[in-house]
Amino acid sequence: MRREYLLAEVMDGDREFVRQVKAVESRASLRWNAASTAHLTVKDIDPVIPDLLADGARAAVWMITEDGGSVSQERLLEGGIGDVSGEGPKGTVTFPVVDDFDMLNEILGWQAPTAPITGQSAAEYARYTGSSETRAKAAIQANVTRLGLPWTVAASLDRGSDGRTEFRMHKLLDRVIDPLIADRLQLTVERDADTDTWLVDVSAGEVFPRPLTPQSGVLGKWKWVTRRETATRVVVGGAGQAEAREFALVIDAAREAATNRIREVFVDARMAEAGADLTPDGLQALAEGSAKAGITADLRETSWFRFPSAYRLGDRVLIKIGSLEVEDVITQIDITHNTRDGFRTVPKVGIATADPQERLVRSVQSLAASVRNLEKR
Repeated sequence: MRREYLLAEVMDGDREFVRQVKAVESRASLRWNAASTAHLTVKDIDPVIPDLLADGARAAVWMITEDGGSVSQERLLEGGIGDVSGEGPKGTVTFPVVDDFDMLNEILGWQAPTAPITGQSAAEYARYTGSSETRAKAAIQANVTRLGLPWTVAASLDRGSDGRTEFRMHKLLDRVIDPLIADRLQLTVERDADTDTWLVDVSAGEVFPRPLTPQSGVLGKWKWVTRRETATRVVVGGAGQAEAREFALVIDAAREAATNRIREVFVDARMAEAGADLTPDGLQALAEGSAKAGITADLRETSWFRFPSAYRLGDRVLIKIGSLEVEDVITQIDITHNTRDGFRTVPKVGIATADPQERLVRSVQSLAASVRNLEKR
């Protein structure tokens, strides 16, 4: 008989093992290029509660599968324990675990990472060029070294699109993650329990070998959206002020001929060095403004499509619905275990969304990020 459940391995602030906990109710959300989380509920008489409340407490969350006489385990996430809460009259205590990926949200990208805080005038911006993987790892490495963190940043395989990323006390994750997402690359931060060090790496998911269709039984509810071109030419504003400011014009003539329309947009690249080539900024804006199709879907597990043996977070799947074919990424896996529904795993596909409200939220977030980039820090 097959049995699956989640198990938490609680540790103290020095990452030393304290005890294992099997929750009465648990749920975990594994997220692609974002911090995965788990929420586990125990009885309020459980002896683990003082350990959960201790400063620096953390946990690793495992998925345990018992099938006949064999037992397998899959590490889902590991990180700090957040705000613990109790509830009555049930007499339960719930504690969240946030994956160590979230630590990237707590690091700034200094403009002169090799200089002390009093020497930050040595550079206006820290600039990193190359592929999206190379830029991300170089920026992370520079600031990991600055902080003296016990992290190892894996060597870059130079994957992704070429470009430029600048930092002036920006949040590290804010600036490195979007280019990786655009290139369908996954950034990971994982602790090695044997060495008690963290490894930062970038990976490209495996391609699932067969298409997912409504007839396959895997494809549940879905929404798809197509977006027409929003830009055919880009004006890039570079370094300089007023009359001395540098400008470049990048045109997609083929797109204009195909659509019989000119769509101009402006991109602010004032962080570029004087005299720098602004063409990559224009090409990136043209890519963002190209026609796109995307799909969001909830998938159903079957005997041949089951986590983690058949698929993992970040894997790519081809979805076919009628004449629509879209290759996208498994961006979230929701796992729940309780007495009412048993053990359920629901993978989700899709970066694009057909929900206008969610698109609005993303637009506001992008606008806020653009405003932050213009601020002198």
